Amino acid sequence: MQEIKKMNKSDLRKHYKALRNNLTPAQKSLLDNSIAKRFLGLSEYLECSDLLVYVSEQIEVDTKQIISESLKNKRLLCPRCVSGTNLMHFYVMDSFDDLEKGAYGILEPMQKCTSVDEFSNAVCIVPGLSFDSKGFRLGFGKGYYDRFLSNFNGTKIGLCYECCLNKEIPCDEFDISVDILVTEDRIVYYNNKRKDDKLNG
Repeated sequence: MQEIKKMNKSDLRKHYKALRNNLTPAQKSLLDNSIAKRFLGLSEYLECSDLLVYVSEQIEVDTKQIISESLKNKRLLCPRCVSGTNLMHFYVMDSFDDLEKGAYGILEPMQKCTSVDEFSNAVCIVPGLSFDSKGFRLGFGKGYYDRFLSNFNGTKIGLCYECCLNKEIPCDEFDISVDILVTEDRIVYYNNKRKDDKLNG
């Protein structure tokens, strides 16, 4: 895990976006497949009823394989942002046909999909450009997930490439750490969810 000092969040975002953009399609596909495989084997995922997951864009860890698998046996919930606010709501997604371009040009559930505000035995996949040694994340700067996670009681799981981990990310009182981090090489548990760090499991 690298340590980048004397960078604010804006500079760190530029740094990690550049790192991700420099991955070749073949490199990214290999990393994404490894992360998805590890995530889909997690007991927390296998035992959950609801999966809250973003629909990935180009530089994000790909979630489409996870979505495809979860459509078979989970209630799959994807976020839709409320334009002009930092609010988002989750909607039931039954297939990829339920998606449309949303407020920021990203794929979101159509408004005709069912909105859900209460979750059962839920896991939320949290997006991030980087995660640190305490599970805090560097988001994309819009604040949607920070606000949502402040009232979310399920398990929070981050997906990230090893090259994008940082020892410490600047954070404030409103930042929420994840419970579990999945990379192409390992699974890390935070917040006393589990004491061991499965480096190769």
